[in-house]
Amino acid sequence: MTTIEQLAGITSQHNEIVKRVGNGSLDPAAVKRALQDIIEGKLPTLTWNPPTWWRTPEQQLERARQLWPNAVLPEPPKEFTPRTKSEVLLLHVPDTFDSLWDKVVAPTDYTKYRWEGVKSDKRNLRLSPNKREYTEPVWLAFDPERGKGERPDSFWGQADTAASEVFSALIQFPEWSLAWFNGASAPNLSGYQLKYDGNWSRVPCLFRWGGGRQLGLDVCWADDRDGRWSSPSVREC
Repeated sequence: MTTIEQLAGITSQHNEIVKRVGNGSLDPAAVKRALQDIIEGKLPTLTWNPPTWWRTPEQQLERARQLWPNAVLPEPPKEFTPRTKSEVLLLHVPDTFDSLWDKVVAPTDYTKYRWEGVKSDKRNLRLSPNKREYTEPVWLAFDPERGKGERPDSFWGQADTAASEVFSALIQFPEWSLAWFNGASAPNLSGYQLKYDGNWSRVPCLFRWGGGRQLGLDVCWADDRDGRWSSPSVREC
């Protein structure tokens, strides 16, 4: 059964398409053809080749049981059909911002760093518009490359924009960060808004400093375009 969150996500995507057609950044004829194909069920099929850092559902369940021994974990979907070349299957167990970051393990020979400006209290951190946190463990399609090179705030208002789910990906895929800046982008947590100098103008973001051997939690400007960063998306499977 379709959830309210899924309908809200589709509505926000529709509104974004209309906006881009209106400002000339999308070809209306191409959009019309694509939408008609969706209506007629002519969906593209992709051959899924998971990245080397991805872990199987069985491995993800094992990891989740170690970290949340009392959680009731759902069985993985029998089939997973990605909608993009970069989507992967992810088990997300909801938890607090700080608790999830604490559970992240840096790659071998790396240390973790968190800038003091990344504050998680309600006065300094909030969800972006239309974003809702999951309340129960859930299997998600996680696209780490969505929004690469685009402004994080351009995804505010879209319900599928990842927030704490990015931490879940780091927890489940500890080698994911080694691919950043080596053909893959690092993630903004664009499902959040972070207050800076009194304005909700930044987002939490993740770095990997190869020279300093650090995995870092920092902040990025919400209106900044940088081809090295993305704004990952999630959708329920």
